[in-house]
Amino acid sequence: MENYRKLIKFGTSSYVVSLPNEWIKKNNLKKGDSLFINESLNSELIFTPKPISEDVQNRELVISVDGKDISRVKREIVSAYINNYDIIKIQGNVSKYGREIRDAIKNLMALEIIDERSNEIIAKDYLDLKDVTFDEIIRKIDTITKSMMGDAKTFGNEKLHENIAERDEQINRLVYLIIRTLRFTLDNPGRANKKNILRMTPILNVWDVSLNIEKVADDIKRSARHFYKIRSKTKVLQSLIEILADMEKFYWETMKAYYNCDVEKAFSLSSQKRKLSERCNQLHEKHWGEKYVPTILENFKNMISSIHNIGRRIYS
Repeated sequence: MENYRKLIKFGTSSYVVSLPNEWIKKNNLKKGDSLFINESLNSELIFTPKPISEDVQNRELVISVDGKDISRVKREIVSAYINNYDIIKIQGNVSKYGREIRDAIKNLMALEIIDERSNEIIAKDYLDLKDVTFDEIIRKIDTITKSMMGDAKTFGNEKLHENIAERDEQINRLVYLIIRTLRFTLDNPGRANKKNILRMTPILNVWDVSLNIEKVADDIKRSARHFYKIRSKTKVLQSLIEILADMEKFYWETMKAYYNCDVEKAFSLSSQKRKLSERCNQLHEKHWGEKYVPTILENFKNMISSIHNIGRRIYS
């Protein structure tokens, strides 16, 4: 298929462009058929060979639980959700995994159980993805991650890690939602939110940034599990707090650069990865024999790498 077409003047106020014959045949079009055109946020025109109906038929998927362990069933539920099925029917001996199935559905944004029997659980998606924007979800994920990172420095609270873990689950729900929105936007460009840029590079950036923020949150959660256990080790605890505080600043500044598309700021922040990682290595050498400390430091280094990867998306 040719990549370029010449613009031809047509009358006094219009222009025309020829369409590739392969595309015409692929979509079973003929002379006189209508095409539907939408304009994306970045001024690209999207041609659709058929009208975009607002009354789209619900897509259903049946998932059988028989002969499967609960991990497989939960993965299939998540897969159906990400692939934008409107109705998900879980059938078979569902009473065997009833609680786990309900929890899996609960952890997916706007997916609700509408019917439940001994041999079937039916869930329906109530979210209109035309109202969802990439920027909105990323900012929500970012806000929760910042709150987790700030609270993680409060080592003395025994229940803190449980609260942080709950917020991490909320981030997981939002990341599933952004993957859904990405897929919906690519599969349905005419129906997608016009604020969601449809060029491939921005879409890849959204994917990568959201996953790296999720990784930061995961490592905060893992670190928080061990913080309370080492609360009596005042000296090493203080050193960990100092590194975490600087990592928090690194994250805040990186996200600020991301929102502002500040390439120069992103370049200047990139040196923080090596400096912070080296501090973790030095602390590891000093306290390698103390239980939980090496694990926490490894989580820290993972966080540093994930934050650095977010910065790379700004200038790459």
